[in-house]
Amino acid sequence: MFILGLVVFCSGLYYCIGLSSCDELEQAALLPFADDALAARNMTAATGRVCERVVEPLAEPVMCPRASSWDA
Repeated sequence: MFILGLVVFCSGLYYCIGLSSCDELEQAALLPFADDALAARNMTAATGRVCERVVEPLAEPVMCPRASSWDA
């Protein structure tokens, strides 16, 4: 049973990591910088790697003070 689990684990690991291209793995390594445009530019300037998926973070929700209490 242990051997079967090990085979399933290794084949799953190969499927997730081994079938990815080098470019996909490089972009995955740059994901921590994808939500900050300035950090992505600094990373590109320092290493020469371009973070292709720079996203803008969502705005923080504004809590309305009257929405949290019921006025009768």
